[in-house]
Amino acid sequence: MNKIPIGIIIIRWDNEIGPISEAFYPENLKITNNLLTQVYSSHRYQSLNPGFASISLKNNKVVSFFSGVGDNFVEIENYVVALVLRRDEQTHKYREILKKIAAEILGKVREGDYKKALPSLYKELAKI
Repeated sequence: MNKIPIGIIIIRWDNEIGPISEAFYPENLKITNNLLTQVYSSHRYQSLNPGFASISLKNNKVVSFFSGVGDNFVEIENYVVALVLRRDEQTHKYREILKKIAAEILGKVREGDYKKALPSLYKELAKI
C-alpha cells in the first residue's frame, strides 16, 4: 500500500497577524498556529527567495515550498505550500511533486480557485 502524505496546507503571511492557513486538505487535518509558524519560519530564516525547506516535528515531518518575497518570487509573494508527512517518510521524495503542486496552486491564488484543486492534487500524491 502506498503511503500518502497526511495533508496539504497553504500558508499566507499577514504582516499584522503572522502566518495564516489559507486552505488545507483533507478537511480533518489538524493545524496549529505553532505548526504554521514553524513551517513559515523555516523558510524566512533561510532566505527571501523561493525555495524548499524540510522540518521534523514530534509526530510529523513537513516539506514545503516558499513562493518568495521582494524582488524574486514565484506567482505571488509570501505563500507556502506544505505537505505534512508521517515521521518515517523521507522529505526529498516529495520535492518534485511538491514543485508541480506548488506551481499549480500558486498560479491559481489570485483567482481564488486554488482551494477547489486541493482534492485532486492530494490524490496525485498517492502516486509517489
